Amino acid sequence: MIPQDAKREDSSTFWAMTKLHNALEALPCRHMLAILDCCFAGAFRWSSKRDFQPLPQVIYKERYDRFIRDAAWQVLTSASYDQKALDILSGNIRGEHGVAQQQEQQHSPFALALFEALHGAADTAPKDGDGVITATELYLYLRDEVEVPAEKLADHRQTPGLWPLNKHEHGEFIFLVPGYELDLPPAPDLTEQNNPYKGLSPYEKGDSELFFGRTTLIEELKKQVEEQPFIVVLGASGTGKSSLVKAGLLPTLEKEAKKGAGESGEDQASSWFIPQEIMRPGADPLPTLHSLLIRELPGVSAVREKNISLTKLIDQWAGKNPGQKLLLVIDQFEELITLCRHEEKRGAFIRELKQTQEDHSEILRIVLTLRSDFESQISQLDFWQGDWERAHRFIVRPMTQDELREVIEEPASAKVLYFEPRTLIDTLINEVLQTPGALPLLSFTLYELYRSYAKNPDGTRALTEANYKKNGEVIGSLRRRINKEYEK
Repeated sequence: MIPQDAKREDSSTFWAMTKLHNALEALPCRHMLAILDCCFAGAFRWSSKRDFQPLPQVIYKERYDRFIRDAAWQVLTSASYDQKALDILSGNIRGEHGVAQQQEQQHSPFALALFEALHGAADTAPKDGDGVITATELYLYLRDEVEVPAEKLADHRQTPGLWPLNKHEHGEFIFLVPGYELDLPPAPDLTEQNNPYKGLSPYEKGDSELFFGRTTLIEELKKQVEEQPFIVVLGASGTGKSSLVKAGLLPTLEKEAKKGAGESGEDQASSWFIPQEIMRPGADPLPTLHSLLIRELPGVSAVREKNISLTKLIDQWAGKNPGQKLLLVIDQFEELITLCRHEEKRGAFIRELKQTQEDHSEILRIVLTLRSDFESQISQLDFWQGDWERAHRFIVRPMTQDELREVIEEPASAKVLYFEPRTLIDTLINEVLQTPGALPLLSFTLYELYRSYAKNPDGTRALTEANYKKNGEVIGSLRRRINKEYEK
C-alpha cells in the first residue's frame, strides 16, 4: 500500500499488506472492520475463502446478541486482488434514496455506494428492513451497486469482496440505521418438535423453507417441465427425488405463478394448477388417480359418472379453467411394480395415462419420480409400446460439497443454530461425501444431533462436536437408532 506521504523512489515508505495485517491483529478490540477502497484491495486477506455467511431472512434478537458477543474481524474490499478500483465512474448512477443522479467527481463509485448503504439502503433483510446492517448485507449491496455499473458504464471489472481475518468467529460487524428504533423478534424455540432436519423422511411441500442445496437442479427441472410433456425424475434410492419435486419444484412454480398473477392483477391465482395431494400408484393406481382428480380439480368435484375417463375429467376442468395448465405428479412410480401385482391394473393405468397425455398435450404435464434400479422393469412393460423411450429423463445427481454445506448450514441458520466448532461442518461433509446414500445419512445425523441439544438445551443454541462424537458420529448414530428400534 502507498500512503499519502510515501516517496516513489523509496520503497521503505510503502506499507506491505502483511505489515498492515499484523498491526491490525495486534488490536485488542472484539470487532474490527477494515474497508479498503484501492486497487488490488482483495490481496489483503488471509485465506481464499470469502467471509460470506448466508443472509438470514430475519435477524432475531438472539442472532443480534451473537453478532455482538462473538469476535468479528472482517475486511471489506472495493476490488479483487487482480483488479483496479475506479476513482471516477461517469454517467448516471443510483443516488440518495435510489434516485439516479450524475456522479459527484470527488468520490469513487465504491465510496458513493458505501455512503448510500450506511444511510439505510443496505438494510435489506428482512425485505422492509429491521434497522440493522450487517457486514454481509453491506457487502451484498456494494457488490450490486459497484460491479454492475462499472461493467456497464466503464467496461471495467470491479468486484467488492468480504474476507475474514484469523480472529474472526461467529460475530458480524454491524451498523445501526440512523433514526430506526430497534425491535428484533425472538428466535424460534429449540424444541424437539421444531427440528429443522427431516432425518430419514422426505421433504414435503410444506417444508420448502427448510429445503436447501438444490437451487440449480430446481431451475433445471422447472425449465424441463415448461418444455417437456412427460418427465421421469430418476435417481438412486436416497438421492432426494421426491424432495426435489415436492419441496423444490412445486413451491417454486406456485410462488412464481402467484407473483405473476399479482403483477398482472388477474383474479386467476396461477397459470399452473397443481393438485395439493401428491399421487402414489399403490395397489390399484387408476381408481386412486380418478379419486384424486375428482377431489382436487376445480369444476369436477360434483362428477358422479362411473368409469369416467381421465381425459373427460380434464376436459371438464379445462372448460371451466381456460388458460391454465395442469401439472400431475406421480411419486414413487416403482410402486407400479412393488405394490400393484395385477398386470391388468398396470395396463389399464398406463393406457389411460398415455391417452390422456396425447389428448391434452398442450395443457398437461406429467412428472414421475422413479428409483433408477426399477427403470428396466418399468420400461419393459408391454403397455408402453415405445412411449417410455420418448419420455424425458431427468437425473438427480449427487450433491457437491457446496450443496452439502447448504444442507447443513441453512436450516440451522433459519433456527438460529450454530456449529461448535465451525470445522464440524467440514467433518460432517467429509464423513458422507463418498458414501452411498449420503443425503439421508447426513440428514439423519443432523436430526439426531439437534435432538441431543433439544433434550438438554443450555442456551448456547450450538450443535457441538462433543455431542456429535457422543452420538457415534454418522454411522454410529444410525447404528444406535437401529438397535433402539430393534429392542422395541
